[in-house]
Amino acid sequence: MSPDERFIRDTIDAARRRAGLLAAAEAAAWGAAVAAIWPAGGAIVALALAVWRSRAVTRGAVVRALERAHPDARNVMITAHELSNGRMVAKPAIRDRVFADAAARARQLDRRRAFSLTPFVRALTLASIVWIVVAARAPLGTMTRVPLFNRLTFSTSTATAPGAMRVTATIQPPSYTGLAATTLVDPSQLQAIEGSTLSLSIESATPAITVEQDGASRTLARTPDGRFTSRAELTKTGYLLITADTGARRLVPVVVSPDALPAVKLTAPGRDLRYAAGNPSITNIAIEARATDDFGLKSLALRYTKVSGSGEQFDFQEGELPLRVTQASGRDWTGSVSRSLAELNLKDGDMLVYRAVASDARPGDGSASSDAFFIEMSTLGATAGDAFTLPEEETKYALSQQMLIMKTERLTQQRPSMPAGDFNEAAQNLAVEQRMIRAEFVFMLGGEIEDEDVEAAQSNELQEGRLQNRGQRDLRAATVAMSQAEKLLTGANTVEALVAERAAVAALQRAFSKDRYILRALGARSQLDQTRRLTGNLSQAADWHRVPPDPAANRRLAQLDDLLRGISELTAATGTRDWRSRALVLAEQALRIDPASASLRQIATGLQRAADMTAAARSSALASAATLAAVEAQRAHAGGTLAAPMVAPALRGAFNDALNPVASGFSRTGGGRK
Repeated sequence: MSPDERFIRDTIDAARRRAGLLAAAEAAAWGAAVAAIWPAGGAIVALALAVWRSRAVTRGAVVRALERAHPDARNVMITAHELSNGRMVAKPAIRDRVFADAAARARQLDRRRAFSLTPFVRALTLASIVWIVVAARAPLGTMTRVPLFNRLTFSTSTATAPGAMRVTATIQPPSYTGLAATTLVDPSQLQAIEGSTLSLSIESATPAITVEQDGASRTLARTPDGRFTSRAELTKTGYLLITADTGARRLVPVVVSPDALPAVKLTAPGRDLRYAAGNPSITNIAIEARATDDFGLKSLALRYTKVSGSGEQFDFQEGELPLRVTQASGRDWTGSVSRSLAELNLKDGDMLVYRAVASDARPGDGSASSDAFFIEMSTLGATAGDAFTLPEEETKYALSQQMLIMKTERLTQQRPSMPAGDFNEAAQNLAVEQRMIRAEFVFMLGGEIEDEDVEAAQSNELQEGRLQNRGQRDLRAATVAMSQAEKLLTGANTVEALVAERAAVAALQRAFSKDRYILRALGARSQLDQTRRLTGNLSQAADWHRVPPDPAANRRLAQLDDLLRGISELTAATGTRDWRSRALVLAEQALRIDPASASLRQIATGLQRAADMTAAARSSALASAATLAAVEAQRAHAGGTLAAPMVAPALRGAFNDALNPVASGFSRTGGGRK
């Protein structure tokens, strides 16, 4: 390496160190600015900015920055950098000349000009201002974190005492949960499990107390011990409004969490099983289930539905298999059972659909079930799927009989090197594909009847002049060959299955190439009468006008707009005498909109706290409440996606078919319906 080249490398390395230090310092300054109001966010911002700015510290980026700062270099620094890292190749004489010119320019470079301190100074100044503002406001009160946006608000230390009421709330969870009761004094919010019992004890000098729960009010009488008591069952999220005759009010949000249903899963075998009838290799089928619950389980069972028959003669038989249950704890149970095909009494063509069902100890129906799986005994022409329909899963070659032949040939070649179990499973998967292909062609034929020859002889197409419907005959032969191939594949006899698969392909080629069966739309050759075009009666014809529907009323949006307006008016009237009562009314209004909304509960809590603050400390609480209300109003404005009305109802079917090509139309690539 020449001295000039070494000097250029050292210059670039020094510039990189300066750029890296400035980028890290700027990221730290911006993070410090954000940390003044959100400590965790400050670290996130600093890290994200450092990662983003690291792209400007690479050697290529540094060289480009030096060139931009010194346009008179005329790209010589970039050329020298590319020659140095091998991206550009030149003769030795040219390399020496370029490095000499670049070294001469590098001695005149001003790295401070390319990498200025201005961005760092700007970020540091802003961070200093933010911290000064936070420090100046901190003496007004202790900082309280608002959970939704993690922003800091201030509650004054000189706030007046709460109203002349002392509220003691005792929450007794349902007995089946095994949880102990909790007691809170003057709570800002109550949280309970669905079905819990709430007991209130209110101490006040007022003659009467009124308690409103979710819009229902009742007046409490004083007990002999001088307190007002109330008892209620908590079934949904709402609020409590306690009002005294003297005008004192207390608004308490109530958050009710429903008891989740048990989580149930079949852990073994965890998939659908298909067996050939009379398979002696299957001895036992082991089924395992697991259930968990947050409070405790009461039962775990394995239920099944046995399906026999076909067509319109399905027979359903329901039952339950006893499980050997092992309780790791009251909240975690496992169960297992093992049965043979003979014990399950499954015959050719039968199917057993099974699922695990668990229930918890809550009153009523607290049961949940796992995903359902089935055990099927394969039979000639049987099809299995969700709700006894064809599976909707498709692949590129899902309806290609020729591709099925290729897969069968490949599997036959791999048989010597495959374990017997893997080979049988792969053959059964091919049997499922063959079954799907056959089902599509049966659907195109309009189903199966007992005597196809009689049907073909009496068809309208033959009556129109064709002596023999060879296309329909060939399609019927193809479906019979497919049925035979599917049965052989289920028994893992791939050699014989190939013979049946090729016979099906030959029949399909005859049906589609010679007779063009699928393309025959008319029973006989006929021509349209062109003279009848536009000869209809137009006396009743009229223009059509579409009247757009009126937009649905958004009550939530109107209530949020009123809330925002009330907060704005309250901010402007900070020094009025009735300010406290107006703030409490707004808090009640916010909670009435939607007690289940965490943002609205936070707004109500903030307004109640602001009602007890001094005039100097109210602005921060009002600003926080206004921000939360504005965000909720913005969400309400967005609404849901509007449904497009059908312009022409007569085209509804064709329009839906165009939107859902999977459910309609014939596949031009596979030869069947898609």
